[in-house]
Amino acid sequence: MNRLHLHLLLALLAWALPAAADDCNRLPAPQPVLADYFMRCVGGKGWRYVESHEVKANGCIDKRDYWDGHAGGGPVQYAFTADSVTTFMDIDAYPLKGYRRQAFAFSGVEGRVTAGGAEVFRVISVTPETLKILKYQAMRGDGTPVYVYATYRAMSAQELDSCRASHRYDLDTFNALYPVVPEQERLTAADFESRAVGYGWRCTEMHKMETDWRYDAEDCRGGFEALAAEDYFISADSLTACLPPAPGRQGSSASVKYTYLANGFYVSTGVSTGFRVLSVGDSEMRILRRLPSADGSQPVSLYCVYRKMTDDELREFIPGCQMPAPTLPKVENLISYVAD
Repeated sequence: MNRLHLHLLLALLAWALPAAADDCNRLPAPQPVLADYFMRCVGGKGWRYVESHEVKANGCIDKRDYWDGHAGGGPVQYAFTADSVTTFMDIDAYPLKGYRRQAFAFSGVEGRVTAGGAEVFRVISVTPETLKILKYQAMRGDGTPVYVYATYRAMSAQELDSCRASHRYDLDTFNALYPVVPEQERLTAADFESRAVGYGWRCTEMHKMETDWRYDAEDCRGGFEALAAEDYFISADSLTACLPPAPGRQGSSASVKYTYLANGFYVSTGVSTGFRVLSVGDSEMRILRRLPSADGSQPVSLYCVYRKMTDDELREFIPGCQMPAPTLPKVENLISYVAD
């Protein structure tokens, strides 16, 4: 938070309060709070948002709740231990519910809670049941900061457990654990035919899709018991999918007709072997696809990386699947597609 802005606001409020109109709901004067008392009140508890009101420059607080009719965003919740504060946030951009845990300090002189070198909020008053704070909320387009007077109540143990369960993403590690899926490459039918057709493709990475356009960085091959992504041979008009044998699983294969739908970058087979092609390079293909879950309850969305097979791998591909060898040479342009 910009400390200068807040100091100026508090000074302005102290000057403006005596002159405020009688019908003005005024920001209460901060109550002195000792650090030991603050920790006895908040330590080991979660704090649920009740209401907040914008503080005007004249010291009055807006009667309407700050979040009423507000587009995007939402109030945060807090939880305190003896040495950390956890902020639970709903992130609309993804969307997801996440948290950030930080070491904090409390200054009884100023009533300031700080974490990560920034001010979290200032305490106006606190009891074991209620926490009232002044906090920086946003910055307007003209550079004017917005402060709100907010009220929180202590959560029950069950409410805190529920809050933690619903905000399961650590926002400090989120980008590393859940990278963004590569951007969609525009692949015409001619692109697909020249780069993908006539080659074998071996799955080298399989990742479970986690949230909007993000995937779990951990390779999940073998992590879903029988669930696995097939290897492929793509001819001009058929897709041969081979699931190699593995412990507890028999190898299987199938060859089906397909159509490359250029307007959706999709290899359509009419069965579960279809997939969306994100990109195809000289040696690598990236796709999105869905597979039945191991228990058959619902499909699992996957981001998969494929490597082009070597000639020796391609020769071994068919015997391992116990099926006739496909025609390996490149063929005429027989791919049907839907134009953009």
